[in-house]
Amino acid sequence: MMIDLRSDTFSKPTKGMLEAMGKAKVGDDVFGEDPTVNELEHRAAAMFGMEAALYSPSGTMSNQIAIKAHTQPGDEVICEFTSHVYQYEGGGIAFNSGASVQLLQGHLGKITAEQVQAMMLAPRRFAPAPRGGARPSRSTKWAPSWPMERPSAGRT
Repeated sequence: MMIDLRSDTFSKPTKGMLEAMGKAKVGDDVFGEDPTVNELEHRAAAMFGMEAALYSPSGTMSNQIAIKAHTQPGDEVICEFTSHVYQYEGGGIAFNSGASVQLLQGHLGKITAEQVQAMMLAPRRFAPAPRGGARPSRSTKWAPSWPMERPSAGRT
C-alpha cells in the first residue's frame, strides 16, 4: 500500500484501520463523552508536555484554529507566497480570523526570520474603503470607491 502524505485526503485506511475504527468506543466529543478522542487528546498533551490538546480532523481546520488563536481582527499573518494557508484554504484567514495576509518570497517555500522582521518593520499605509462602498482590489494604490448600489458598474 502506498502512503501519500501530501494531504490528509490522499491515503486510504487499511483493512486493519477500518476494523479498529469499527470497534472504537465512541461518544459525543462536544460533551467530552468520546473516550477515543479523550484518550488521543490526553496522549498528545502528555507527549508535548502541554496541559491539554485539541483533536482536529483536518490540517486545514488545525491551521485555521491556530491562526484564530494567535490573531485579532485586523492583524496580519506573514507567510511565504506558496504557503498552504494562503494558496489552498479558500480565504480562511480573512473569513475565520478577520486577519489579512502579507506575503514573502521564500526559497523552496521557506522564509527567514530576517525577512519576517523586515516585513514587520516596513511602513504601512492602510486606506480601507469607506463604509457603504467597494474598492477595487486589483492594485495596492488608492482607488476611488464605488457606491454599493452599483458595484457591478466597476467590474471589468
